[in-house]
Amino acid sequence: MNLSKLKGIIREHNKNYIQCANSIGKSVASFNSKINGKVAFTIAELEDLGNYLEMTDNEKIDVFLH
Repeated sequence: MNLSKLKGIIREHNKNYIQCANSIGKSVASFNSKINGKVAFTIAELEDLGNYLEMTDNEKIDVFLH
């Protein structure tokens, strides 16, 4: 997973971690652990986050599977 690209996409969409955490139904602390690579995202969380950030399928593949 390319967390640097994900963080960049979050910034590009003018979103913050609170909004992203809410979009996947997690606390900010939990989201911070996930975005910093300490805890893995579930597939459902990645799908929800990708949809929230309006990522294309190719962007999701590039970020989530590399």
